[in-house]
Amino acid sequence: MRPSKSDEEGRVMRAFVCIDGRDWEVVVRGVARYLREGEALLAHVIDERAPRGYDLALRGLLGRRRRQSEEEMAPVSEAAARKVLADAEEVLKQLCPELTVRSMVLSGSPNEELMNAANFAEAQTIFIGRGTPGSRPRVTVSGTVRGWKENRHGERDGLYLEEGTEVRFPPHQAQEIQSHIREGTLVEVLGTWQGQGFHAYRITASDSGSSIEAHKLPGEGPGKMPLGNTARFVVEHALCDVILPR
Repeated sequence: MRPSKSDEEGRVMRAFVCIDGRDWEVVVRGVARYLREGEALLAHVIDERAPRGYDLALRGLLGRRRRQSEEEMAPVSEAAARKVLADAEEVLKQLCPELTVRSMVLSGSPNEELMNAANFAEAQTIFIGRGTPGSRPRVTVSGTVRGWKENRHGERDGLYLEEGTEVRFPPHQAQEIQSHIREGTLVEVLGTWQGQGFHAYRITASDSGSSIEAHKLPGEGPGKMPLGNTARFVVEHALCDVILPR
């Protein structure tokens, strides 16, 4: 749907912004073109129907690949959702400093939860992404490794470059990465920016030319998860303007 005239002029007073962990930055930067002041509520839904343990393992958020009970998965899923929302909120505030931004984690069927929350918030406009995995541009960063990042379990899940860049990789890849790369090694990393961190797909040691795959590229291997239905359903049932900012 096309935005109303008030949207185009940047006078949206109350907006509901639905973000996904895979394309949140594209959505937020698209939303910033319409929002200048007023209120924006960022929301992320933890889909209880999805194979969450498998998905989170692929994203490097579980550490070890093993079956997780629902009780174990719930705090991990919520922590991941809140991290996505915190990164999104920070970017949106930078782009729209006069905008009041709040965030919330929902759980359940995405379409139902998003519509209920938007109606409860009396949103005038809903922004929602198209659900396109890998929509962030892939870039290469380079620098010298100065140290390793560890998660709260003491597992290494990233490295720091001398200029301060935080490069992230899944803990189960740490051993292989460390067998090729040590502190002081000059590296080139192919990946995408996700908030303040750099999500690595491939890490290459410049001196030896050896490369290590940190994550599968979008669309390759078991990480391919086509999305997109939520936007269509929300458009069909929305009581206000719906904009897909791309």
